[in-house]
Amino acid sequence: MAKDLGEIIEGLFRIILIIIMLYVTYQVLKEVIGRTWATEDIIIAGMGIILAGIFAIVGFLINQGKSIGMLEERTKNIGESLLRLGNDFKNKYHKN
Repeated sequence: MAKDLGEIIEGLFRIILIIIMLYVTYQVLKEVIGRTWATEDIIIAGMGIILAGIFAIVGFLINQGKSIGMLEERTKNIGESLLRLGNDFKNKYHKN
């Protein structure tokens, strides 16, 4: 349930980001054609979009880092288990 809720929230943020990007693009085109916004407002809006994208990328990277950390820990545990199993076989056959 929590994973589904997280996916829903992430999807909503993506939709909002796309809508904002489309709106800013529209305003930039209107600025080029008909002077609706001040240039500073367009620059500030563009910086906002860039910051929102950076936060989305950082969240993705944090999630990837967490997943890789869990995978490394599982791999380490499997390696230790196989090493103990190998030592058990070695000890059993060297006794005979």
